[in-house]
Amino acid sequence: MAPTTIIQKLTAANESAWLTLGNLAELMSDDEKAIQSYESALSHNPYSIQALTQIASLSRSREQFGQAVEYFKRILAIQESNGETWASLGHCYLMMDHLQEAYHAYQQALYHLPNPKDPKLWYGIGILYDRYGSIEHAEEAFLAVTKMDPQFEKSNEIYFRLGIIYKQQQKFDLSLQQYEQAKAAYEQVLTENPHHSKVLQQLGWLFHQQNTTFCNQSMAIQYLTRSLKADSHDAQSWYLLGRCYMTEQNYSKAYEAYQQAVYRDARNPTFWCSIGVLYYQINQYRDALDAYSRAIRLNPHISEVWYDLGTLYESCNNQIQDALDAYQRASELNPKNIHIRQRLDLLKRTHSGNGSNDGSLVMTAPVPQDVDNPYQYHNGSNTSAAFDPPTSSTQRPQQEKVKRPSLSSMVIRQT
Repeated sequence: MAPTTIIQKLTAANESAWLTLGNLAELMSDDEKAIQSYESALSHNPYSIQALTQIASLSRSREQFGQAVEYFKRILAIQESNGETWASLGHCYLMMDHLQEAYHAYQQALYHLPNPKDPKLWYGIGILYDRYGSIEHAEEAFLAVTKMDPQFEKSNEIYFRLGIIYKQQQKFDLSLQQYEQAKAAYEQVLTENPHHSKVLQQLGWLFHQQNTTFCNQSMAIQYLTRSLKADSHDAQSWYLLGRCYMTEQNYSKAYEAYQQAVYRDARNPTFWCSIGVLYYQINQYRDALDAYSRAIRLNPHISEVWYDLGTLYESCNNQIQDALDAYQRASELNPKNIHIRQRLDLLKRTHSGNGSNDGSLVMTAPVPQDVDNPYQYHNGSNTSAAFDPPTSSTQRPQQEKVKRPSLSSMVIRQT
């Protein structure tokens, strides 16, 4: 509605002037000045969609996701059917690891967008599925992105994630194919920007992969070291460097790298799982238990942590019933993992009801597993329950009572 009174016209003119100043500040790359200008526009019109959108977008680009969420929610309070805003809100929640909120926002985006076949939207949905461990749906979403836009800006990361997914599904030929495509894409990026920290990180982790023709731990360490020179604050790069040193059995270097990782992100359960594996390897079993306990408190849904806890109970404390409980929980979380199932079945067969070995079979000591996909779990999200694993045979692993959304309802609509 056009302003009718003089005061309304003056208010509209002031809003327009501040919006113009905000746009000019953005063109001059002065984000602070731009945000101040848009805030001034809001002081004249608190319902200015343009001002709210610009502040939210600037906050998002500066990785101030909490602030971006507040402004996107203000937009939706005015325009509830704004599909693009729902999609942007979902991305922010995803970056904050608020997975249930991200799921809801993405559902709303799919409902309200006139054309839901947006590659950026489905890229985010693919990551959400991946974080939840729903790898079949993640695969479908990532493949959909490559069909929607073969030149998608993050195609290299999609190839990499598909490689990990196919590896988990034991589709090793497809995994190698995706890894090869990812490697070529990352190397192409480095020819244009040799100091791109994230690309160096991903390329380093690619060279770490055991089932590729180009596996080379020395090259992996070189790329990850270069990534850290470009951005020494990236906890993930420090963690992946530690994983590479673990493969070389250089435990002192691995310990240093893991320490740097948790110093920067102490709430990442994957980091604590790997620290537990490290302590196990150097026979510091109490420290290993503490690390696994912390990982479970942060996220009780990671099968590898429960499996590793079982190996600790079985081989160090002879707590067979506790080991069985931990393996059972790991198997429930990842029923397709044959290795976990085999160990659980073997332990059941070789021990009698009172927990003693009947002597008919000699079992080799189990080896703990690191998290297969280190990009799947980030800092502890609000879907986790907090509790400690048992420390004696009288305590049993608790069943977490966490309601998680059914992701199968979010599918690609065919037109």
